Amino acid sequence: MSRIRKKQLERQLEREAKLKEDIRTGGVIRVAYEEKEKKQALPNRLNMSGSVEKRMEEDQDAIERFTSVYRRMLPSLLKSLNKIRDTREPHKVKHKITVLLLYGIIMFVFQLGSSVPNHFKPEYIAH
Repeated sequence: MSRIRKKQLERQLEREAKLKEDIRTGGVIRVAYEEKEKKQALPNRLNMSGSVEKRMEEDQDAIERFTSVYRRMLPSLLKSLNKIRDTREPHKVKHKITVLLLYGIIMFVFQLGSSVPNHFKPEYIAH
């Protein structure tokens, strides 16, 4: 055995002896390793409902529930949105700022993407 290897082994034995002494005197607390529970992965499917008809029924039910809430909120929301000043050039305005803001809120709430391909038409894919 080489002289360098002997020194390495001596240092390792010294470190282990020091660690055992620290554990015995309470200077070092030994922590037990606990394995984490693994999370169950979500399935990689487009249609989780099973059938297109069931998915359409679920969406219709959700929309009906949302509609009743939004009917109560819409008048006060429109009043609040009307208070926002439009800083755009008046001769270039095609849509009112209130309409644009309301459309943006609806897109956010219903998690819609770009307005060009969507047009509020849900796509149902049977897989």
